[in-house]
Amino acid sequence: MTEADAILTAIFDDDHKPARKIGRGMYHPGRAVVFPTKKVPTGSIRARSPLMADGLIHLDTDPKVVRLSPYPLETAYWSTLDEETPAKRDHIPDIAIMLRDDRIVFIDYVPLAEQAATPHFARRVAERTRHFRNEFGCAYAVHDERSVRIQPLLSNLRLMWAHRQLGFETAAQANARHFVRLASLPATIRTISENAGRTHQAIKWEGDEHPTPLPETDLVFTAVMQLAMRGEVRLDLGKPLTFDSTVQETAQ
Repeated sequence: MTEADAILTAIFDDDHKPARKIGRGMYHPGRAVVFPTKKVPTGSIRARSPLMADGLIHLDTDPKVVRLSPYPLETAYWSTLDEETPAKRDHIPDIAIMLRDDRIVFIDYVPLAEQAATPHFARRVAERTRHFRNEFGCAYAVHDERSVRIQPLLSNLRLMWAHRQLGFETAAQANARHFVRLASLPATIRTISENAGRTHQAIKWEGDEHPTPLPETDLVFTAVMQLAMRGEVRLDLGKPLTFDSTVQETAQ
């Protein structure tokens, strides 16, 4: 194993410590965001900005992303002081992601206004891109509002993320996922739900003879969102997600 391979393995270890500690008052005073995710051993990431938190929604709902490492390492890359004199610059990426095919990508989240205010920003990005490719064999990217907050994609991902599987769930929810897996696709969520029959959660108050259905809940809708995040079904995220959205089989 090369030194670079050892470093890449270490940043995804369960006991890996981030190279940067983000406190409540750092970078964006009072705006650091705690983002819960099962893709890190600690169960959450402290995003240094709202833009980064929105970016994490993309990663947490993407079935191709299997592991995250916040502020994974500090690395020194070659740059220049005056466009001629070589100099080393230190950098800590916001996140490293491991894809299902074992590729690793490093990402920074930088708002457009900050990019415009940073001298030689495009050159710095090119230098880091070259560094991560040459030193680690990995891709590097900078994401901003143009890719992170594109609509209706972000709203759809937020909706999917709100239906993510948590630590505890009812047997009915697991059954709903099973019913979606058995459905003949393509089909709308509404059609699958109607064919499933009883798909709403219910509550039984003390003294009631029968449970009261909660019409605002639909277990099949939640199941479809969860299976889409697992990559088991496919949705058109270029259109707002509704009960009339079509559920497709995943491409083989």
